[in-house]
Amino acid sequence: MTFFFLGEVSPASISLHPKFNLDFSERFRMVSWDNAISLADSAGEARTFTRHRTSLGGQWLPDKNLEFTLKLTNEFRYYFVPEGTAFNLNEIFIDQLYVKWRHQGTFSGTLTFGRQNIILGEGFMVIDGQALDGSRGIYFNAVRYDWDIKDKHRLTFFYTYMPEKDDWLPVIHDQKQQLVEQDEEGIGLYYSGDMKKYDLDVYFIRKNVKPTGHQIPESSINNLGSRFSLPLSDRFSYTIEGGFQFGKRGLSDRAAIGGYMYFDYKTRFKRLKNYLPQVITAGAIYLSGDNPDDDKWGAWDPIFGRFPKWSESFIYTQIQEDGVAFWSNLISLHGRFLFKFAENISFTFDYHHLRATEKPRPGSFPGGDGKTRGNLVINRLSYKFNKYWSGHIVWEMFTPGNYYFNDADGFGWLRSELMFTL
Repeated sequence: MTFFFLGEVSPASISLHPKFNLDFSERFRMVSWDNAISLADSAGEARTFTRHRTSLGGQWLPDKNLEFTLKLTNEFRYYFVPEGTAFNLNEIFIDQLYVKWRHQGTFSGTLTFGRQNIILGEGFMVIDGQALDGSRGIYFNAVRYDWDIKDKHRLTFFYTYMPEKDDWLPVIHDQKQQLVEQDEEGIGLYYSGDMKKYDLDVYFIRKNVKPTGHQIPESSINNLGSRFSLPLSDRFSYTIEGGFQFGKRGLSDRAAIGGYMYFDYKTRFKRLKNYLPQVITAGAIYLSGDNPDDDKWGAWDPIFGRFPKWSESFIYTQIQEDGVAFWSNLISLHGRFLFKFAENISFTFDYHHLRATEKPRPGSFPGGDGKTRGNLVINRLSYKFNKYWSGHIVWEMFTPGNYYFNDADGFGWLRSELMFTL
């Protein structure tokens, strides 16, 4: 399955010296959408703006087994709609600041200490440490050790603490950007291995939500999960990932399940291969919701996986339920066609039929009396001009069902991007 780590591009490095590298990236986005949050045309939510992110960083390599990295980032927006929105340059913040040490011998591996990105597997559980800042950054304040057990077998340990706002390191032109709703602490063990005939990941991750913001009760979420990927033939493969959650939410015990699966089929069209799909994907997503008639809290928690994994636009509709990109109470039957018009131009078409595992609570935002969330269509054209320049255009459309209030309106969401990396 073609998987996009949306909003995160790893720039190449320029070697200034055998011991010094420089990274630079400039990303320009134009975004336009209407009523993705309220699903009401009358709400006047239309937004059209540009989004500019600049990152400059470098690595010092005093030894082949030692690395120091520092990266500064700024992201600001310029609004066309609504008119009159005040311009703000926003913050220049420390996006990366870590030391990495590679150890040989007993328990050979790599220790990374400091502010860093952590992406495990497909990002289902761990990819973004700060869900409320959009694409500004995805870093964790963390210590991580990757133990290379043997070739293609690794055990990763990490501990992270994310405060509600970035008050651990200096910020230029500080805007008191909120990163998470409440202080969060996490710890995890993640094993990934190549079993020759299949790939297997097994993990345990725990997140503690502190009662600093009082938006939700003090919580503990323990997640036991696994990811399994099997090539059934040279053209057909199967992937499944799922987990079980237990712990506490306030005074309530927690019991939730969630996961996804998909089949990939690589076609062999010889004639017109640039005009017919090269990969066809079919899959499903299941993320439990909370049943109000059950004493246990049954809603799935995405842990550190709150990012646009399946949709860039639908995460806004989630805001009034549990929070932006809070994937929960969701069922999706979906398919994808991947086209490659040329080596540097690809196009994907996704369709999701969305449902909920539980009906909305009375008086809550969705306001409906059914379990059909609706239908989501995603079109994405990606292109790469050369090793420095790349970009994409994304157009998403959502039609709501009876999970939402009567006369809920659909929405459209459009984004174009141009990216320069050194």
